[in-house]
Amino acid sequence: MKPYLLLALALTGLTACSQTPPAAKVVPENAVTMRGELAREQRILEQQAFSVQSAPQHFRQTPLVTLDHYARNLVHELMANHHRVEEQAMVAVTDLAFVESDLQQGSVFSNHLSEAIIYDLHLFGVPVLDFKVTDYIRVTDKGDFVLSRDFSELSAELPIKYVVTGTITTHQAGVMLNARLIQIDSKRVISAARTFVPAAVYNAILQQKHDAILKLKQG
Repeated sequence: MKPYLLLALALTGLTACSQTPPAAKVVPENAVTMRGELAREQRILEQQAFSVQSAPQHFRQTPLVTLDHYARNLVHELMANHHRVEEQAMVAVTDLAFVESDLQQGSVFSNHLSEAIIYDLHLFGVPVLDFKVTDYIRVTDKGDFVLSRDFSELSAELPIKYVVTGTITTHQAGVMLNARLIQIDSKRVISAARTFVPAAVYNAILQQKHDAILKLKQG
């Protein structure tokens, strides 16, 4: 190949690179600072969780921290460790499934966790799409609703490009949450995060549901 032809190809490659816009980020550039804050918050959670576990039995019913703190920890780690994603691409959040199940089993705990993740992603500036919203408001004697878990009432096609999902692993001292941000079309894991929720925090959600049922019966 002639020298001037090689030069022309090199210039063409440089021009193409200069015209390709860099992929936008959904997080600030100070990833190092964010990781430091994340580590500090994780240490606080561990200390508070230890305080709950070491407290007398009659004080353990009300944990010092809630599941929202651990959901925020997951979201911060997902955003701090993520690779490049499109700024305006829609993200959906599903329930984390119990790893020992067929990956189609959730609970009140996983429902609460997904709601908390949606909240923190929104605060982080990530465009989240709620696929459980119907095209109408259902007016009933029990209330007015726009959300549904009936697949036939939901849109079959939605502009979702990324999804937050993961698994829950039960442990004697609590549950391990493994979350990941996945690009749907390629199935590529964009980012992953992990946190451990103490049994006191995990059981508090189930206990609150049980207490609500008991209060209704008291009358």
